[in-house]
Amino acid sequence: MDDKYAEDLKQNVKQAARSSIHHSQVTEHFKDEFPLFLNRWEEGFELRAHDHDYIEIVYVMAGDGYHYVGDIVERTYKGCLYVLPVGTSHVFRPSGASNKNKLIVYNLCIRPEFLDELTVWLLRYSDNQPFTIFKGSPGTYVAIVDKSMELVSLFEHMYREFSEMKSSFTTSIFGSLMQLSVRISRIWHQEVLSEDGDNVHLSSNLSNILDYVHLHFTERLTVEQLSAKFGISSRHFIRLFQSATGTGFSEFLQHKRVEYACRLLLETDFKIAYIAKSSGYKDTGHFNALFHKIVGTSPSLYRKTNKSLK
Repeated sequence: MDDKYAEDLKQNVKQAARSSIHHSQVTEHFKDEFPLFLNRWEEGFELRAHDHDYIEIVYVMAGDGYHYVGDIVERTYKGCLYVLPVGTSHVFRPSGASNKNKLIVYNLCIRPEFLDELTVWLLRYSDNQPFTIFKGSPGTYVAIVDKSMELVSLFEHMYREFSEMKSSFTTSIFGSLMQLSVRISRIWHQEVLSEDGDNVHLSSNLSNILDYVHLHFTERLTVEQLSAKFGISSRHFIRLFQSATGTGFSEFLQHKRVEYACRLLLETDFKIAYIAKSSGYKDTGHFNALFHKIVGTSPSLYRKTNKSLK
């Protein structure tokens, strides 16, 4: 295989992976004209990366795993909350196939025009708008940590009201949404004020490292190699990477590669051996074992089971 052919094939693989993002429309979840949709969901490996026609608030109520937002991968765990504007693509993955730490989330989906209506109404009484935190551009998102788990009761109440639909449930849910918006806004502002410049913005070194890893994760990468490339000690690299991603470098790399492989399995007809190599694994047997450990099934069975969901 000549260099030009290999490079063209590599670009085709990456294009296929990018095309796998699913666009979730309002009609998939919202009933009639009601402006909200809520569910409680156990995250797995079946869903593809997706963006929305609506605003989504995701609250992790149990377990841990990974959150992929565009090219960003971050550790997620109980108490993490994300505000995802219209057009931001993302997907959650559990830490592995084990039932020990199931990743369970609440999803609150909101029609954008409904927030616009609430904003106009509130402007009559106050210039301080809690809904501004939901008005991000496509590709952006807000992440906060509810350390005291104070938001759990609100999500549980809203989910119960939405599921049971008893008398006046709409009024109850709208009232809870107002409370939730204020609490999220206060937590976010508190985190911003408490963080110094080093925590708000990644250092130049770390930003460059993460950019490099996102571009070259299918290649052979080691802590020693990257430390030398960016002129820092291995010990400092490990500490820096852990603080930014919430996980070790090896585990981070494995999950990013397996997520990439999942997309190729669903969006291409490439053979398993080729997908293993394209994801950074020369040994197909090692790839199969690692895939099964993380996803809970073999690559071939994952493809057979989930490809019909395209």
